[in-house]
Amino acid sequence: MGGDLILAERGKAADCTIVLPVAASASQRYAAEELRDYTERLTGTRLPIEVAGAQLPEHAILLGLRNDPDLGEDGFRLKVANGQLEVVGSSVRGTLYGVYELLERFGGCRWYASWHTVVPTRDRLAVPDDLDDVQKPAFLCRDVHFWDMFKADFAARNRANGISHHVQARHGGNTWRYVKGLGNCHTLQYLLTTKEYGVSHPEYFALHDGKRTNDDRGHADFNVQLCLTHPDVLRIVTSNVLDRIRRDPTAKFVGISQNDNQKYCQCPACAAVDAEEGSHAGTLVRFVNAVAEAVEREYPDKYVETLAYQYTRHLPKKTRPRRNVMPCLCSIECEFSRSMTESLCPDNAAFRKDIVDWGGATDFLYVWDYVTDFACYPHIFPNLGSLQKNVQFFRDHGVKNLFEQGACQGRHAGFAELKAWLLAKWLWNPDLPQEPLLDDFFVGYYGKGAPYVRRVFDAANRRILDYNVTSNRVLKIYQKAWHEDCMNALPDAFLEEAQGLFAQAEDAVKDEPPVYSYNVRMSAFSVDFMLAERLRWGRSGKVVDFVRQAAETPEQARARQERLRALIVSLQARMKEAGDIRLVSGNVRDGHTQVTNAWQAILSQPVSTEAVPTGWVEEIGLSTLKPGEWTKIVDDPATGNGRAVQAFRRGWVIVFPMSKAVFRPGHRYAVHARMRADVLPGRTGNVFQAGIYDPDRKGRKDVLGFYRDLDQVANPRDYVWYRLGEWRPENASEYLWIGNGQLDKNGQPTTDSVFVDAIRFEEVE
Repeated sequence: MGGDLILAERGKAADCTIVLPVAASASQRYAAEELRDYTERLTGTRLPIEVAGAQLPEHAILLGLRNDPDLGEDGFRLKVANGQLEVVGSSVRGTLYGVYELLERFGGCRWYASWHTVVPTRDRLAVPDDLDDVQKPAFLCRDVHFWDMFKADFAARNRANGISHHVQARHGGNTWRYVKGLGNCHTLQYLLTTKEYGVSHPEYFALHDGKRTNDDRGHADFNVQLCLTHPDVLRIVTSNVLDRIRRDPTAKFVGISQNDNQKYCQCPACAAVDAEEGSHAGTLVRFVNAVAEAVEREYPDKYVETLAYQYTRHLPKKTRPRRNVMPCLCSIECEFSRSMTESLCPDNAAFRKDIVDWGGATDFLYVWDYVTDFACYPHIFPNLGSLQKNVQFFRDHGVKNLFEQGACQGRHAGFAELKAWLLAKWLWNPDLPQEPLLDDFFVGYYGKGAPYVRRVFDAANRRILDYNVTSNRVLKIYQKAWHEDCMNALPDAFLEEAQGLFAQAEDAVKDEPPVYSYNVRMSAFSVDFMLAERLRWGRSGKVVDFVRQAAETPEQARARQERLRALIVSLQARMKEAGDIRLVSGNVRDGHTQVTNAWQAILSQPVSTEAVPTGWVEEIGLSTLKPGEWTKIVDDPATGNGRAVQAFRRGWVIVFPMSKAVFRPGHRYAVHARMRADVLPGRTGNVFQAGIYDPDRKGRKDVLGFYRDLDQVANPRDYVWYRLGEWRPENASEYLWIGNGQLDKNGQPTTDSVFVDAIRFEEVE
């Protein structure tokens, strides 16, 4: 005892056989093929595969011939006895995961990214002859929701088994699949629609702030909730849920959850339930329980998933989820530079209480956690201080399924590949030591460039902790690269130093295989992007026009502009090379496209050292508050470029920061806006309101105000240039705002929407 059992040896004929059960599953057959192929890459020896017969080979690797129910679907046991290595595990995934453990632990194989696998050259593949190792995952469902983990082979090799990973039969199938076409969050918009019932039955929809949410305004998720105490709503949703399950009976889950907005129902019946329960989750859990009861009668093996999210995050006082209901608790409000247990942020303290409460109320708790910066995917987002400790916290409080939402729309977000790999490891075993894992990844992924990239990563995480602790600040999931906290924690000087370190890393790998250069350059994308966006924006989140700024000399202006152009060209080249880089979370009409369009506009402009005022701003330069809920960009052939900003809400919803324009000091300007409005029938009040506001001005902060009543507008449905007023720019903090007119004396609006085509500044003095 104490020696090695040799499974394959370079230069020698194979004398070890891979043995499968007679009725091997697809994943067990795949496990045998993976073991055979990787062993050949490791040692040059190709092991034969055969099906178990009456007499087993003397020297064999037995895959899944036995299973232990205590191991569940994914656990395994590696055991050597009598010259044979046995992989004990289920036919679902246990056998497959046991093979990957064998290859990783004893073969040195690593799957760092879908494009980067490390298979060392070995003289032999061997295991200790006294090996007996049992492993079970900490979480039943381990969903690492990053772009690269959507590659099913890669996800399986890292033992990620969630709904994100598109696993197929050879990977064990998707145990955690939801019924087709519905998904696992914000589903009530599909189970009772405004298209079918919005006009005929407005009472089916939430009454919020005195108004029914039966108008989806093109995006039901952001604008619609249901009245969950209405009996017809329960009947319709239950019928639709059962119908979807009948059409997809092999799915395990069906999602019934609130839409992604705060417009919960305030009708007397809903308000009474929520008051009794001390939480808006009261109406939701009672509603979901009622649907789940009907589901259980017909499908006792199915589970209903619902969200404990934002306004429904607190556990109801009285009602508890049924046994076939899986609540999904979401950490969206939390801060992530420090762990749930270490952070003093009130949002983290509230979440800790909620997870304890829900954990005591259900045996099937699901957590949706957030591990990237959704406003700026390339942000380094130094959250290492929370990753492992939060996973341990979830494990210790009874969480069964864990969903880690990262940069899911593109590769190469801030150290995304590292974070996805670490999370896959920790969702299997949250107690794996951090430092050896970091050392493993950096050397394996960056080669000889590892020491330089590691210095950037370590310094970023150290800086964010030091800054947040000493300044009592937090790291949240919507922090842009030019946010004040990001600028203070990771200042330009740090990013410039990081650029130098990445340059050294790239030089260090120039003679290594090309994948290492690729990995270094794509990780450097984060630093270059953050610097470029800080050059494009001012320090306080104000867009800097591509002209000379007031405090710059002509030489400084040219240097800044040329540096920005060089960064943009480099970033665009890497985006083209990678093909799948995404800058901002969301759909193609939002931030990602705005950034790339802005870059292209900068490259198309000549470098200028003259300070000139902005004369015309189309809708692309306007900031819109709560897109989809208060505002949206719409196609409009009557505008100069075929698009306009539509505002639904009163007041301050379309904004233009004056720092976007460069005004000559001491001069006076007029501001104009080309607008139109949809007037509601029978109304006679205020149509437009606009103004310039200066939050830094002492005393009265309104620089000017503009109001136009219906009797002052010839035809409000036609676009007209309105002169909003004159003022003398004084502070970079000033901003123009535009919105629907004021409510009349009866509290009624005059307009349904205001549309803005463009704004223009005119020097008058």
